[in-house]
Amino acid sequence: MSFDSIKTRPGLRHLRDSISRLEGWWFDLTRRVSTAGVALLDGLSLAGDAKRGFMYMPARPTPVRLALRDLPIREYENYTFVDLGSGKGRMLFLAAEYPFRRIEGVEFALELHTEAQRNIARYRNRRRRCPRIESVNVDAADYVFPRENLVIALFNPFGPEVMETVLRRVQSSVEEHPRDVLMMMLFPEQAAVVDSTGHWRVLRRTRRYHIYRILNNGLE
Repeated sequence: MSFDSIKTRPGLRHLRDSISRLEGWWFDLTRRVSTAGVALLDGLSLAGDAKRGFMYMPARPTPVRLALRDLPIREYENYTFVDLGSGKGRMLFLAAEYPFRRIEGVEFALELHTEAQRNIARYRNRRRRCPRIESVNVDAADYVFPRENLVIALFNPFGPEVMETVLRRVQSSVEEHPRDVLMMMLFPEQAAVVDSTGHWRVLRRTRRYHIYRILNNGLE
């Protein structure tokens, strides 16, 4: 039996899901936050005109930590971390274990953004190294990227059309204000969209995450 077939067996899928839920429960408990659970977009108040996106599902802490550890950064204080589709804020709190200049979540569902703000106010962690965490309620397609070195994080928050718009906005922003921009994609379903632009270099590609750096950033 192949390894892939073993991974898809119902019993093992159930075990994997149970471990994921337990990991999320422990993360929330030890940080005094509430980031677990799935939220459908139906009935939520969504910012923007198109209102295209996927349901909220928080990323597992383990793959996020692996991706953060793999970022080619030495001086984190020179970078702002931006999570597109940040939901209730779990990725923000994981990023806060590194000394980023600041951390900003971008969430277009008002209810999830409000919950993220509550979590930010409650968040406690002795490993916290970034004091400034914020959440903004705006559609990623309309978001104005900070004029700072960036780490952009995504956990499949939207489809290819919005992804293309976001990538164009990043490219235009870097052309106007040259700076280093890294992109961290968890289980990247839209990797082909990124690759097709020709504007990003793959620095690391694993099953769980891809890390990119924008080309022609004026620094090379």
